[in-house]
Amino acid sequence: EDYCKWCYADGTYTYSDMDDLIAYYRTYSDAAAKHGIEIYQMHAPFPSARIGKHEMNAYIQTVFQKCIQITGAIGCKYLVVHPICSDAYTTEEQDMEADFRLFCPFVDSLKKYGVVMCLENAYHYFNGRIRSISASNADYLVRLTEKLNEFAGMECFGICYDSGHANITGKDHYKEILAYGQHLKVLHLHDTDGVHDTHLIPYTGRYLDRQATDWEGILKALAAIGYDGCINFESDSGVRAFPQEARIGALQTVASIGKYFIRKIQEYQAL
Repeated sequence: EDYCKWCYADGTYTYSDMDDLIAYYRTYSDAAAKHGIEIYQMHAPFPSARIGKHEMNAYIQTVFQKCIQITGAIGCKYLVVHPICSDAYTTEEQDMEADFRLFCPFVDSLKKYGVVMCLENAYHYFNGRIRSISASNADYLVRLTEKLNEFAGMECFGICYDSGHANITGKDHYKEILAYGQHLKVLHLHDTDGVHDTHLIPYTGRYLDRQATDWEGILKALAAIGYDGCINFESDSGVRAFPQEARIGALQTVASIGKYFIRKIQEYQAL
């Protein structure tokens, strides 16, 4: 059917056809364009699928198809999705097969609407703790991306790097980003305390002399692979931690960090 249960910004649920959904999201893209802002990426709902949840998975497939169409309709190129965060006992090859089956049905829509679906490095909260899974690892995401693009016959898939997810799963930021190479299309940059997915402003996830995130390694790796995309932050919790009247200042701080990141990447590239 042409209807999908959708969560609007005010937290209510409604049924809308595609014309209504596109009109709703164009209010945001039109406002952004008015102020010279490009919408560089969008994010599909999470989770993408759960093993054995057939009814939910079928519903999410419908939602993702609509997300692709909306993304293309407002002139955005990249749509971020999470691979399957397996809550079962599976091997990496079983995860690869499940992720491939999950994402390959979107190829026709991605081609039609000119959208690249970006697979985000993920983790799973299991038995009371953060757990690294197949989709936490650069080698796995690169292999999955290349397999999907080979199936598509063109670049329909890329990778989104979430610094917080990498941090709490104990990854070496520098080596992970180098492994992504040209498959890296978008970023979710934020700090953590090294334990929880806290979405903090960069450089605030530290204790005295201990910095939780290797920002220098991230910037050097981005320079090394020639990354020239958007420096995107996912530091929403860090900003919302401030009182309402102080959030403009917090956002200005994030913006200044973004300018600093760009300058450092350019400096490293010039070396």
